[in-house]
Amino acid sequence: MISVVVPTYNEAENISELVERLDRALAGRDYEVVVVDDGSPDGTAEVARSLSGRYPVRVLVREGRRGLSSAVVEGARLAAGEVIVVMDADLQHPPELVPKLVEAAERGCLAVASRYVKGGAVEGWPWHRRLVSRGAVLLARILLPEARGVKDAVSGFFAYRRDCIANIKPTGLYKILLDVLVQCKPKCVVEIPYVFGLRTRGRSKLGTRHILDYLKQILALARWRPFKFAAVGASGVGVAFAVLYLTSSLPTPLSVALAIETSLTSNYLLNRRWTFAERRTPLLVGWAKYHVATAVGNAVNYATTLALHLLGVWVYAAYAAGVAAGYVANYIFSEVVVFK
Repeated sequence: MISVVVPTYNEAENISELVERLDRALAGRDYEVVVVDDGSPDGTAEVARSLSGRYPVRVLVREGRRGLSSAVVEGARLAAGEVIVVMDADLQHPPELVPKLVEAAERGCLAVASRYVKGGAVEGWPWHRRLVSRGAVLLARILLPEARGVKDAVSGFFAYRRDCIANIKPTGLYKILLDVLVQCKPKCVVEIPYVFGLRTRGRSKLGTRHILDYLKQILALARWRPFKFAAVGASGVGVAFAVLYLTSSLPTPLSVALAIETSLTSNYLLNRRWTFAERRTPLLVGWAKYHVATAVGNAVNYATTLALHLLGVWVYAAYAAGVAAGYVANYIFSEVVVFK
């Protein structure tokens, strides 16, 4: 059996058409639609229940609970199918794509409906929403190794095994696909292109809360590595100062060189032991790569500082921006090359 889990909030205008189109798309297949409604005041649950006489629709109403991710997990636990399809009710996820997703999921793969593979697209988005979406995908691919091979890791339209989805522990309110990638580690991922259309009825729910929740979720899934990396960097400053003090009797060039090398090695060992502890990084190879990473960061720092100062920015502000840019470069290089 196929179970289509549809989390809803104020989708009374769309739920009937969604169910009707799903029925046509899945004609001849044993399926059910599990609507998980977060107490919609517009009567979404009542409309969904009214469809149960004609279609295999079940409705779960959650009172006092919110969040798409937890709704999907509860729906999966209620579902009877071995394959779960997750999709929105707003008709921006075309029901006609569901059979292709199911076919890939039945082969044991995580099937993702993707806007960003060849043949996929987004219609009608303003530039700033496109930028936010692309930035979210890029951030996921940098911070989460499990997302690096997926071009639309923040898609809300996918299909996979019930035993995985029903046991997910959501780390955020909305982007459950990231949890599936990290917690279930599917053996294969198939991305199927689709066109994300315009919403014709109802209102979009994307807002600042969604963006902040996404940032919190992705940092949690990344085990807060960017903050750990920054803390290690700060400790390296203390190490360098200590070495400068202890070697003050030596010629200054030698003292500074020893301070830099000791702090770099200290940072590397701490990052290897703490920030990226779950990854098996060869000690000496990683140490050599880390020197290259910091060289890249220093070059970015220098270039950013110089460029901003030449543009008229106060030198101290320019340097602060350079330090920030250097940190980002160091972290990305460490994440994807040194401790990969």
